[in-house]
Amino acid sequence: MTSVANMLISLNDASTTASTSIVGGKAASLAKLFTIHTITPPDDNIIMQQHHSNHYYVPKSYALSTSFFQPWIDAILSSNSSNNGCTFESLDNNNKLMMEETCQKFKTLCMTIPLNTSQQMALHELSNIISTQFNHGLAAVRSSAIEEDGIDMSYAGMFETELGVSANNLERAVRRCFASKFDSRVLLYMRSRCYNNNRSKRDDDDHNNEQKTKENDNTATTTSTTTTTTTTFISGGFSLAVMEMVNSKIAGVAFSANPSNSDRDECVVDSSYGLGISVVDGSVTADRYVYDKVQKKIVQQVIGSKHVEKRLKLVGGDVETIPINDVERQNANSLSQEQLKELVYWVEVVEQAYGFPIDIEWAYTESNQLMLLQARPITTLFCLDENMMTGPGERRILYYDFNIASEATTTTPFTHMDMSLYCRMSNIMMGINEDITIFKNDPNLPMFNSETRQYMNLSFFFKFISTEYCAREAMVMDPYLSSLFSSKDCDRKRYRSKKRWPKGCNARNLLWLMRKIPIKRWYKSGRRFKKDPEKAKNEYIKVVENDMAKLKALRQRGFKREEGLKQFTSELCSCCVPSFSEELGAIYFIILGTFSSLDKKRRNGKSELCAEYDALCGGYEGDELMKINIDMYRLANKLDASIWEQYDHDELHHLAHRIQQNINGKLSDLPSEFLTEWSSFLDRHGYDGEDQMFISSPRYQDTPELLLARLRQNSGTGIKDPADIQREQVLKRRRVMNQQLESASARRFTRPFRPSRIRQRNAVLDHVMWIRNAPKLHIAQVIGVLRETVLQIEKELIEVNRLANKGDIFHLDLEEVDKALLDETFDLMQLVRPRLVAHERALKATECPLLIDSRCRILRPDPPNDVELGTILGTAVSPGTATGRVRVMKSPNERFESGEILAATVTSPAWTPLFCGASAVILQIGGVLQHGALCAREYGLPAVSNIDVHNVLKTGMLVAVDGNTGTIKIIEREDYDIVTLV
Repeated sequence: MTSVANMLISLNDASTTASTSIVGGKAASLAKLFTIHTITPPDDNIIMQQHHSNHYYVPKSYALSTSFFQPWIDAILSSNSSNNGCTFESLDNNNKLMMEETCQKFKTLCMTIPLNTSQQMALHELSNIISTQFNHGLAAVRSSAIEEDGIDMSYAGMFETELGVSANNLERAVRRCFASKFDSRVLLYMRSRCYNNNRSKRDDDDHNNEQKTKENDNTATTTSTTTTTTTTFISGGFSLAVMEMVNSKIAGVAFSANPSNSDRDECVVDSSYGLGISVVDGSVTADRYVYDKVQKKIVQQVIGSKHVEKRLKLVGGDVETIPINDVERQNANSLSQEQLKELVYWVEVVEQAYGFPIDIEWAYTESNQLMLLQARPITTLFCLDENMMTGPGERRILYYDFNIASEATTTTPFTHMDMSLYCRMSNIMMGINEDITIFKNDPNLPMFNSETRQYMNLSFFFKFISTEYCAREAMVMDPYLSSLFSSKDCDRKRYRSKKRWPKGCNARNLLWLMRKIPIKRWYKSGRRFKKDPEKAKNEYIKVVENDMAKLKALRQRGFKREEGLKQFTSELCSCCVPSFSEELGAIYFIILGTFSSLDKKRRNGKSELCAEYDALCGGYEGDELMKINIDMYRLANKLDASIWEQYDHDELHHLAHRIQQNINGKLSDLPSEFLTEWSSFLDRHGYDGEDQMFISSPRYQDTPELLLARLRQNSGTGIKDPADIQREQVLKRRRVMNQQLESASARRFTRPFRPSRIRQRNAVLDHVMWIRNAPKLHIAQVIGVLRETVLQIEKELIEVNRLANKGDIFHLDLEEVDKALLDETFDLMQLVRPRLVAHERALKATECPLLIDSRCRILRPDPPNDVELGTILGTAVSPGTATGRVRVMKSPNERFESGEILAATVTSPAWTPLFCGASAVILQIGGVLQHGALCAREYGLPAVSNIDVHNVLKTGMLVAVDGNTGTIKIIEREDYDIVTLV
C-alpha cells in the first residue's frame, strides 16, 4: 500500500519532488511559482523601488498526488465491466442524453468509493494542516490532472474547484473535484482536442484503406478507437492542489501575451473586486488593461461592469455575493497604476522562467500583498517560425499568408513535400526552369516559405504601395482582407521596411524573372477568347482532351525507378502545360476583368440593378467542378435512403468496406447499378479530395469514406439535384442578358456601341467564365497520379523500417525520396522527425491568420459603427435570405447535416458537395471571385463573407442570413448538442 508521504506532498518545499506525473499540471506549476518567488528584483528596477514589496507570495499549498487517487481510478476501471450502467462505451455514445446520464452515474460512484487506510491517513493529516496552518482554517481545493494546464491542453474551467473548504468538509470537496473528471464537458474537450491533435495521423492512416478493411469487417472500429481514447484519459493520473484560501480584495487573470491577437509584447490583465471567481464565472464584466511591455505603458483600458463582488465568509467558508451600490466604485479602476505595474513586472519574470507565454491567476490581499495563485501556458496563441520573429522593441515585419484567400485556398499547413512540390509545379506550369528556387526560407525576401506556410513580406512592398491601395485592390477578391488593410492595426508607418533590398532581389533579377514567365503567350490566349469566345472555347476543349489523354497514358506507363520521382513529376506536369496556358490566359485577361466589372456594378447599383448583376455572376455551363457534383448527386441517389440511414458520419468506413466486398463478389447486398457507377466515378474523379493542391491530402481513390461523406450529404428527399439548380441559374442569367441587350438596343441611337459590348460580354459569360475552376482541377489530377506512386514507395520504405509510420514520406521532398531509393543507408527519419514536429504544431493552431506581424500580432478589422445589438455586419456575396442552425467547420470532412448554415474560414472545391444541403453560407475570407461565393451563387444560396466565424459564431446558433444586405442576425445562442462539439 502506498505510504502517506507519497500521497500528500508539500508544494512549498524545494526539497520535495513535485513533477507533473506525480502531482499533475496545476500543482507542479504552483511548486515552480514558489521557487521563482524567491527571486530578488534588481536594484535598478524602478517599479519595485516605488512599491513597498520586493516579491510576490504563493499561498501555502499541498498536493494529493496521483498515488492518492489511483485506488479510486482502479475501482472505476473495474466497474466498467459490471452491470451498473457505468460503461465507457456509453460515455462515447453520440446521444447527448445517454452520455450525460452515464457521466452522472460515474460522478455518483465517485462519491461512494471507499477510502483505504493510507488515503484516510493522508486526509487526516491534511485536515490538521488546514486547521492549524492555513489562514482562517480555510482552503481552496482545485483539480490538478496530469493533462491539465499543459502546453497542448489546458482544461481551463473544466474541472471542479471548491472554495472555503474547512477541515470538516475536506473529504466531500476532494470527492467532488475528483468526480468532475467525469463531467461531460471534460470528456468532450478531451475528445475534441485529441481529434485535432491526431487529425493528420488519422488522415495518413486512412490512405491505405484496403489495409484497414481486409477480410474481417471490424464493425466496432470507430467505437473501440474512441473508447480507447476515453479509457486512456480515465486511467490517466489525477491529483488535487489544496491551497490556503486567499481572502482577496482584488483579483483576476493576467496574460503575458495578448490572447485576443497573440501579440507577444502586450500583457493583458482582467481585474475586479473580491475573489477571482467573479472574473472567471462571468458574474461581472472585469476591468481590462492592455499593457505594452516594451514601452511600459497602458495602450488600452476598459472599465467593466462591476455591480457585485464575491467575498469569503471567514466563518463557515461560504462565498457570498455582495452588491456594489456605490456607482463611483462601480466605475472606478479596480487596480491602481502601481499595482498594475508591479503585477506586469512579475508576470514577465514568471514568463521568462517558464520560457513561454503564460496566464496567471493573481490576487491582492487586504494588506496589499500580491499573491500568485496559478500559472499555466496560453494554449491558444498563434506561433510563427523562429526566424520570422523579431525581438521585443525591434521594428516589426508584416506578413501576408496569400494561400488562404487565393492560390491553394486552404488553412491547412503544408507538409515538406506539399511545399516543395507546390513550388516545383508552379515553376513548370509557368514555364520557368523547375530547379530555379523562387520561394526560399528567408523572411526578408518579398515572398518566402516558412516551415508550413507561404508568406509575402508586406513590409517590403509597403516601400512602394500604400495600405489604401491594397484595400482597394483586395475588395473584389476578399472584402475581409480589404478591411484588414483599412484597419488601424495596419499602420504603414509602423510596418514599412527601412532595410535595403535583400541580396539578389533587384530590378534586374525581377526583369529576368518576368521574361521567363510566358505572359505574352497568356495574353495571346486571352485575346483569342475575347475575339471569338465560342471558337476559342472549342479549341481549348480539344487541347484539354489531348492533355488528359497524355496524362492517362503516363499514368498507365507508371513511374520509372531509374529516372526518379523528380523526373516523373516533370513529365506529369508537362502534360498539362498547354491547357494550363490557355486557362491562365482566359482567367488573367478575360475572367478577372469581367468579374471585377460585374461586381463593381453589383455592389454600387440600386437594389434592382444589384439583383441583375447577381444573376450575371453565376449559372455557367461547362464548369468541371459542377459536373463532378452532378455526378456525385446521381451516384448518391442510386443507393437507397435506408442504406444511408444505417451509417453515421463516423461509421462510413464500414460502408466503404461493404462496397468493396460487393465489388469483389464476396457480398451481393448493394444495387449493381450503384456499384458500376461507383467504379466509374472513382475512375473519373478519384483524384479529388480535401486539399487538392496537397499531395499529402487523402483522395477518394485511396480513402473512399471521404467520398461517402460527400455522397451522404447529397442523399435524401430534401436535397435538390444540382443539375436542376444549374439549369435554373443559367436561365436566370440568360434572361437578364437578353433584357440588358434589348434595353441597350432600344437606346442604340444615344449609345451606339453599347449593344455590341453587351453581346461580346454575353458571349464571354456563355463560353469563357466556366473555365475559372479548371486549372486547379487539372493540377489536382496530376497530383493524384503522383500520390499513387508516392504511397507505393512509402509502403516499401515502411516494410524495410526506413520510415516509421504512414504519412512520414510527406515530410520529405522529391529529391530526398529519389536519393533514398538509390542509397539504402540514407537516414530518412532524421529528416522526418523535426519536420513532423513543426507540422503537428501548426495543425494545433486555432486559426490561420491572413495578416500577422513578427511579434505574432494577428491583425483584426476595426469594429463596425452603429450596428444593432445581435447583428453581425459582413459583405454580401450571394443574394437571398435563410434562417438555420450554424455549423462552424474547419474541414469539409467534418459532420454536416442538411439544412444547416455552413460557416468556414474559406472554402475550396473540396467543400462544394456541402453546398447541396446547406441553407446558407457564411465565410470569413472570400469576395465575389472566391470559391465560396461562386458556389453559393451557382446553388442559389444566400452568402455573407467578411465574418470572423470562429470568434463570433458557435455551432448550434440559430441565425438569419441576409445575402442581400450582408448581415447576420443572431436569433438564439444555444449550442446544438454535445455531439457537435466533437
